Amino acid sequence: MMRPEKLILSAFGPYATRQEIPFSRLGKQGLYVISGDTGAGKTTIFDAITFALYGEPSGCHRKADMMQSKYAKDGEETYVELTFSVGNLSYRVRRNPEYQRPKRRGEGWITQKADAELILPDGKVVTGSRNVTETCEEILGLKREQFTQIAMLAQGEFQKMLFSQTEEKSRIFRMLFHTAPYQVFQEKMKEKAAGFRKSYETLEQSIQQYADGVTVPKGEEELWAAWEESRKRPDKGEWLEMLSNLIGTLEEETKRLDAQIQKAEEDVQQYSDRVRETEQELGAKQEEKTQQEKLERLKQEQGKCVERRERAKEQCAGNEKLQERITRESMQLAGYQEAENRRAKWSQDKQKEEKLLSYLEEARKAQEQERKELEQCREEILAIPDQEEARASLLRQRQETENRHENLRAFLQSLRQYQEAEKQQKDAQAEYRKIREKSLAMQEEYTALQRAFLDGQAGILAETLKEGKPCPVCGSLHHPEKAKKPDEIPDEQALKEKEKALAMVQEEEKVKSRRAGEIQGRAQAAAASLKEKAAILWPGEEPESLGEAYHRMKEEGCLLEEKQKELLRRENELQVKKEQKQRLEKRRKELEDQAQERAQRILGLERQAATLGAGLEAEEKRLREIQATLTYGSFREAKEVIVRMEKEKQEKETALEEAKAACQSVENAISACEASIRIWTGQQKKREASEESLRLEKEELTRNRQASMQQKQNLMMKKERLIPALSADQTAYRNMREAIRQQEEAERQYRIAGSLSDTVNGTLGGKEKVMLETYVQMAYFDRILVRANRRLLVMTDGQYELVRRQTADNRRSQSGLEMDVIDHYNGTKRSIHTLSGGESFQASLSLALGLSDEIQAMSGGIRMEAMFVDEGFGTLDDEALEKAVRALASISEGNKLVGIISHVAELKDRIDKKILVEKEKAGESRAYVVIG
Repeated sequence: MMRPEKLILSAFGPYATRQEIPFSRLGKQGLYVISGDTGAGKTTIFDAITFALYGEPSGCHRKADMMQSKYAKDGEETYVELTFSVGNLSYRVRRNPEYQRPKRRGEGWITQKADAELILPDGKVVTGSRNVTETCEEILGLKREQFTQIAMLAQGEFQKMLFSQTEEKSRIFRMLFHTAPYQVFQEKMKEKAAGFRKSYETLEQSIQQYADGVTVPKGEEELWAAWEESRKRPDKGEWLEMLSNLIGTLEEETKRLDAQIQKAEEDVQQYSDRVRETEQELGAKQEEKTQQEKLERLKQEQGKCVERRERAKEQCAGNEKLQERITRESMQLAGYQEAENRRAKWSQDKQKEEKLLSYLEEARKAQEQERKELEQCREEILAIPDQEEARASLLRQRQETENRHENLRAFLQSLRQYQEAEKQQKDAQAEYRKIREKSLAMQEEYTALQRAFLDGQAGILAETLKEGKPCPVCGSLHHPEKAKKPDEIPDEQALKEKEKALAMVQEEEKVKSRRAGEIQGRAQAAAASLKEKAAILWPGEEPESLGEAYHRMKEEGCLLEEKQKELLRRENELQVKKEQKQRLEKRRKELEDQAQERAQRILGLERQAATLGAGLEAEEKRLREIQATLTYGSFREAKEVIVRMEKEKQEKETALEEAKAACQSVENAISACEASIRIWTGQQKKREASEESLRLEKEELTRNRQASMQQKQNLMMKKERLIPALSADQTAYRNMREAIRQQEEAERQYRIAGSLSDTVNGTLGGKEKVMLETYVQMAYFDRILVRANRRLLVMTDGQYELVRRQTADNRRSQSGLEMDVIDHYNGTKRSIHTLSGGESFQASLSLALGLSDEIQAMSGGIRMEAMFVDEGFGTLDDEALEKAVRALASISEGNKLVGIISHVAELKDRIDKKILVEKEKAGESRAYVVIG
């Protein structure tokens, strides 16, 4: 249960300066009025509370970044701070919007980012706008929208709800009661039904396209007319049956054409066989005649071939000697070839030798260059002396310097310790002397006081002595000189107190004496240590004073620092030379390794060159020896001579072979011709028939075959016209059958989904237009009206009661959330629009209170201990105003505080507790709490 305790506004809305509103002064229950002029900032108070909790003001038209006061001075901090309680726990939240402020340094403006801070009852702090908002939602158990509906009753907004149609109320209830999932379900069902309908229509288009694709060959007008007639009827099963019959007719026609084509093919084959036999008979007669003529020509050619063969034999008589010469010359070809190979190898080796000598020359030049670089490197190495001894000397000097420096630091430390101990010794001795003087003085005071006390006691005793009576102290019976009693005698209590004070001072004296002794011991030890360290630093020349020692130490410290710097510089130089020498040593090693490798390489090259030179000389000598045994100058020249001789021999032999072959060929041809004549003569079945009669018979058979072929061609063309139509119709039949099946399934699903969609979306024919979401909202609305009528019956003396309209004015628009009003004075039910202005305010206020109660009940029983009611009372007469105030007072009973935001003067007079909002001439506003 949330209750505001204190609200602070700074530069927020019309409040230019810091304003503090202590709600706690208004008490824990009852009514109070927030009064002021129009625009003074009455509603801003509730905006500020909502902004503090949720980071946004209460109104939908006001944004957080609009909240900075336009009347505030530059640099005035803009924020809202709310202290509120939930049960017995108290919370404080502070939040600022994003606004512009001057820079703290320099000129110009900067954007102050939105921020928030929430202090919990246990002292824990939550920071950050988002985190604070989420925590407030957890604490209150309400979102911003629910909070503003419960805690702020804006009369204008609820009068809109009073007169709004079902669609408008449905949008409001959807936000308040979270019925959006029902709307989503409605939309999904509508989309699903539309999808099935679209699928049905798409399949219908596909079926029509498949039906349009049905074809009937030309000349089949009756089939086409029957198909078109079936298309006019809606039964698609009849379409399929008609199309099946059409396909069957086409298939039978195709089979009949196939039989006729086969008969025509058989006739063509028969005529073709007889034409072929006649052609063979004619061919045999013509071939016989041709072979007879050829036989005569071959016999004449045979004599010429015999003469040519004899001449070729005579020309081949000298081929044996020519062959001997070819053999002799061919045997020398190997020598020519060897000479050519050796000459080529000698040339290659010569090139290798020249290249090798070139490489050798380059290697020797590189060797000389590396030798010079190596000598230079060795000289540079020798020029750098050995650094180890110098480095060792430097290290020793550096160590000695560091040791000396360390001794100086130790001496300085001992000097400081000695000076500190000496100072402490002086202070301790001064304290001891002071307490010693105090002790001696108190000792004298105590002795004098003790003496006075004893003297007083003796005087008192002397007054009691009588002659002849014994003294209680000494027992004497005579008392010639009695002690005189002093005028003032200290009492025993004062003496004891003085003794006690003296004992305390003496104890303190002992402590300070012991401490002075201890410090003196430390000072002596420090002096001994200082003297010992001085003897180490300056043996035999110890300084005469601390000042001289400090001066020596200072001067020597400076010298040591300079020496350390010099040693470091020299050490760096040695390191540089060492690194330089190491680089040179590395380079020398590399050069020596390179020199050794290059020497080995040069040696190898020299050996190769020597081997090649010796081989060249031997090869050249052998080449001269071979060349001396050869007839011709080269292998090519010898080869050309042999080729000419072989060609001449071959031509003669070829001529002889050709002549023999020609004779043999003529003889073979004569034999073949004679055999062919016998064959062609044997193949003639109608040997007695003439060529003319056979030619006429062939022409007749050819004409008959051509006629049969034309008949077959005509039948084939007719079949070719049928086949595409049959194939297209078969495809159309299969596609249509499948599409009709799918369409029937889509229609079945559409009937189910469409019926469900019409039901949940309130579009059933002949029924009221009540959607599923509206149906659910009607249950909430009925409960709201029950709660609202409790107030309305009170405010109207039982005259009016709000009821939900059970039937719509028409069945074309959505219904279910309209209202009527029952007038119990005359027993009539009429439209809510017939109420007067004051009655409308009473109804809308009752409806707002009923909605607030229902939302609180829906929020887990959360109760708001504070509520604001904004305006609307100006439309009421005195009696109605009194009733409205009584109704509001009834809801403020218990622990609820209800604030009425109004500028109606009668309310200010009726209600004692007030928050007055005044608007000053400068434009800014101020708020005050007034009681009574």
